[in-house]
This record gives sequence, structure tokens and C-alpha cells, in this order.
Amino acid sequence: MNSIRWCGRCAATTLSIAIAASAIAQEQKVPPARPAGIGNIADPPAPVQVKIDGALGQPQMWRADLMQVPLQPAPEVVRLWSAEVIASVRISAKVLTAVADMDSREFAQRQAASARLTDPSVTSEEIFAVLVRGNLSEEQRERLLTVAREKVLALPRGALGIRMQVSGDPRHPGVEIQALLPGMPASKVLKSGDRIEVIDGKPITTSNDLVEIIQSKLPGESVKLSVARQQRDERGKPKMDAQGGFIEDKVEVDVDLTSAADLDRFEGQFPTQTRSMVLERRLLALREAEEKFAPATAKVMSTSTPAAALGIKESHVDKAKDASPIAP
Repeated sequence: MNSIRWCGRCAATTLSIAIAASAIAQEQKVPPARPAGIGNIADPPAPVQVKIDGALGQPQMWRADLMQVPLQPAPEVVRLWSAEVIASVRISAKVLTAVADMDSREFAQRQAASARLTDPSVTSEEIFAVLVRGNLSEEQRERLLTVAREKVLALPRGALGIRMQVSGDPRHPGVEIQALLPGMPASKVLKSGDRIEVIDGKPITTSNDLVEIIQSKLPGESVKLSVARQQRDERGKPKMDAQGGFIEDKVEVDVDLTSAADLDRFEGQFPTQTRSMVLERRLLALREAEEKFAPATAKVMSTSTPAAALGIKESHVDKAKDASPIAP
């Protein structure tokens, strides 16, 4: 009997030791609780996956339903110093005189010369033509780039006058018109519910696509829109097909654009971030211009005419523009 009691006690002791050892092991595996604000660094967010669109052949970054496409320099600005445009530009002698004065020893004369070139009668094309063709000093290049920047950022931008959203049906891409702003060009030829599919032959899949095309054009320019328009019954309700989709007609319309400045009176009625995108693209183009025409020391020879002093051929000078001076 005593032997049985002793064995029972040994078994209970062994079980207690095993339980205690297990508890110690668990305590060693589980890290102790940390005070608030202290702990492991949070895992980094999931990386953005790159999806290759076979139709475009370009990588596009996707995160959820937000497409992030890197901005490109505004083409309407980059073209200002293209060989095709520069070849057709004739620089007025009064512009050349102002550029020559930019290298004066007198600060006041240099400032006045810069102010004369900001006059609206001086085109951005002329400024870039001087930058491309001219044998310029660092001072002249710096001042011309400053004038070019002001002119490019002040370039008017076109506008349609719509509130829009991206089509939610991948089978029917485009931008759907939610509302038409009163008094704007779109209100004359488009209807609420229209889906804009193509502008000037370019497919539209996002709101940015539309804004980029429209605001890269000048007020007064015309654009051709390819639109899918819903058929409606006598009560004005959209007609549906057997599959539950809208029955649509294909319509092509021409729209004369107004100025994006006219959108200011509708401030707060639609997002403005897309409008700032156009300015960002122009700034990227200006950065490219600054890199291309960065000041480089160049000795300007003293000659009889401003054109010769700048190394510009007389055939590139438009003397017909010199009838009236540019106001300072």
C-alpha cells in the first residue's frame, strides 16, 4: 500500500514538473507585452503591381481602381522650340533690340528690356527662336527663360464645360457626362448621359485623357467628339436591350472650345486637381527647356545691328513688325 501511495506521489510530482516546464517554454516563445507605442515596425504596404497593357505596350501602375500614369511634358509647349516651328518664325527687330539690351551694363536697362518682352505682342515662338538661334550671354539666356516661363504658364487653355465620370463598364470605355455647365460650349451640342469615346481620333478612357487633350488646345479651337448617346423613350427614360444595357446611337459633333478661365465661376462644383495637371505638365516642359537652353557663356560680338550681334541671320528678322514699339 505504501508503495502504491509513493508511486502516486511520484506521478503527481512528475506531472507538476512537466506542466511547469511547458509553461516556461511557452513564456520563452511568446514575447512579453510592450507598452503602448513600442513594438515591431509595421509591415510596409503592399508594393504597387505593374500591369503591362498589350495594346499600349507601356507599363502602367495600378493600385485598386486608381491608375497612376507618370506625367509627361506638355506637347503644346515642347513644340515651341521644335525645328518645324522655329523654321517658320520671323523675329521682329524690336525683339532683337530688347534682347541686346538684356546684356547692358545698366541694371535698369536690363530690367526694362525684360519687361518689354513680356508684352502680349511678343510671341512665345519668338522667344524660343532667339534661344535656339542666338549667340547669347548667360544674362540674356537667364532673362529669356524667365520671360518664356511667364508666357507659357499664361497660355490660355481650352474648356468644354462638363462634369464627368469614367464609364464603369469596361465593355464600353469612355467618359460619361454627368452634367453640363450652363453657358459653356458643351451645353450646345452634348447631352447629360452622353459617353465621350474619342476626341480628335484619340481614344478616351480616363478623365485625365479628356482634360489633357482639351486643355492643351487654345480657346476658339474646334475639336471633334465621337459620342455614344442613349436612346430614350417618350417619357425620357433610357431604352434598354435584352441584356440590360443601354441602347445607344453613335454621334459625332464638333465643339468650339472656350477658355478654362471661364470654369472659375463654377468653382466648387467639380474637382480641380485635373486642371492643375495641365500646369504641372507645362512646368515639366519648361524644366526641359531650361535644361536645353541652360546659360552657357557666349561672347557677343559688337556689330552694327542687333541681329548680327546675336548671331541671327537677317533673313530671320521680320522688319514688318517694327512699325510700333513695344510698350515698356
